[in-house]
Amino acid sequence: MPKATKKPAFYAVAKGHVPGIYSAWDECQKQITGFAGNKHKKFSTVTEANAFLSQHSVRISDNAPGSSGPSAASSSTRSQPLLQQQHGSKPYSRPPVTPKPNGPASGSKPSRWAALSTEVIEDESGWDVVYSDGACKGNGKPRSVAGIGVWWGSDDVRNIAERCPGGQTNNRAELTAIVRVLETTPHTKRPLLIKTDSKYSISCFREWMPKWLKSGFVASNGKPVKNAPLIRYLSALLDQRAREGQKARSTLVPSSLGFPRPHFKSDQVHLQYVKGHAGEEGNEGADYLANLGATMGELPENDWDALIETLGGSCKNLFENPPEPAPGPVPTPTQEELEAYAQGLVDDDELWAEVM
Repeated sequence: MPKATKKPAFYAVAKGHVPGIYSAWDECQKQITGFAGNKHKKFSTVTEANAFLSQHSVRISDNAPGSSGPSAASSSTRSQPLLQQQHGSKPYSRPPVTPKPNGPASGSKPSRWAALSTEVIEDESGWDVVYSDGACKGNGKPRSVAGIGVWWGSDDVRNIAERCPGGQTNNRAELTAIVRVLETTPHTKRPLLIKTDSKYSISCFREWMPKWLKSGFVASNGKPVKNAPLIRYLSALLDQRAREGQKARSTLVPSSLGFPRPHFKSDQVHLQYVKGHAGEEGNEGADYLANLGATMGELPENDWDALIETLGGSCKNLFENPPEPAPGPVPTPTQEELEAYAQGLVDDDELWAEVM
């Protein structure tokens, strides 16, 4: 039986490195990867794709570079200052990283994490997009200090900069930042996309959680899983959202609350990996806020198990009214401050050595 003819597809990029219409997803992906707040959508006709661009004030230019599709475009919004846009407009001008002769080769990183960069939501226009990050100065040392950052956009009242409660490590800060997103974001039918540069946090739920649930959170070396109470609480927050309509998709596995639940990938709550310190405004902004949080006063460890019990006792959204924010607004850096901050960040090899 002959194969059905593949229907043509046109990918309209309203916000990306080079806005326009592309005939191949690979080309479209190049324009949105690393571009915070990108807007793109797939259409079956060029007319529909053009209409989408027109809705976003994008003017078509027949000779614009970089497009493999029928046309590329320029947008009047691209001249808008970087930090005045909700999720950014272009990458920061970060100096290139010079490879270190003695640094670990890229092939030394776990290959199972390589797929994270390909799990990208093709069309973010219907999603609430937020960035989370954790920072720890002196990670693994006695006097380390850690903070968490949540970035919705420039001067957004939902932005968070806080000290990480309890133990001061990078991984705990990364997990706690995601927790704070789930705690402070109202439960709605609108899907939630959480972007993080923490491969550890994503792998906790995509790869390791089924094993931990079966083993009672005992690692393969026979020792308790690090950060188990915090991870169970984060899992319980996702359980709660699944019960209230922000459901996940995948095989049902036993949940931290004792009843089956869908796990890992979510139709409505999605953890997406973004490369850290690569010039993406949302990631740099969350990192800035996390480092700011690390300068704040110490916070005691939360009673995660007690919080889990509270969540399990009711299907009501306990965070319809988020906790009172810290006194005073979270300071938002100027473009010059954030540019300077980005240039002082560690490179990938230094970050890998610190976290792992």
